[in-house]
Formats: sequence, C-alpha cells, structure tokens
Amino acid sequence: MHWVGDGAELWRVRVDLFAPDSESGRVPTVHEALQRELTKTDGAARPWGDSAADQGRGIEGGPVIGLVFWVRADEVGAAARLAVETARRAGAENGVGPELFDVIVSPSTCVRWPGEGDPAYLPKPD
Repeated sequence: MHWVGDGAELWRVRVDLFAPDSESGRVPTVHEALQRELTKTDGAARPWGDSAADQGRGIEGGPVIGLVFWVRADEVGAAARLAVETARRAGAENGVGPELFDVIVSPSTCVRWPGEGDPAYLPKPD
C-alpha cells in the first residue's frame, strides 16, 4: 500500500477539486500524477489499489475531479491539509484546481476492507 505523509495514524481521504471543464481525459492523467505523489509504502500489494480518481459535478454544478488516497498524519487537521496539498500538486500538472470543492477525511478504522464493499471510494457529499 502507498501513501503520503509520515504521521502515526493512517487516514483515507477524498479531495474534490474543480476542473476547468468536463473533459474526461484528465481523470487518468491526474490519477497518474497522484500516484507519483504517494511515495511511502509498506510493500504490501492490495487488490483494490492505493488510490482512485473520478469525475463528476459539485453541488454548484461545476465539474470536479475526485481523488481518493491514503495519508499518514498525527491528527485529522494535519491529514486534511496534507491531502489538499497533495491533490493540488497532482491536479496542477493537468490544469485541475487549485479551487477546492470538498475534503473527506476518515480514519483507517472506518474504511471497508476486502469482503466489506469497495474500499477505493469514500461516500461523496452530494
């Protein structure tokens, strides 16, 4: 499993950044950029992957790209800050963000694991 950060706690995060348009070709390239940001690893492979990306519309109707990944931080505020910084770096390579639509931060103890559903995604706020 791969993540970003060095804290004591493991968090699953979802960051949605506003995109300039609904062009779906950005999703894989933003996801690839995100994967390059996830530099820490325990060496274990997971069948569902370390990260995910999708595209949708924010409540305001604007196009967003959502990034889901793991963060290590000592507390929830630090996890949220690191998640937003990481997503913005990944988005910047592809013209996504830096405008933030939302952030969801969940402790790893709240994430569904194999046999319990799809752990790649956290619930969307819309």
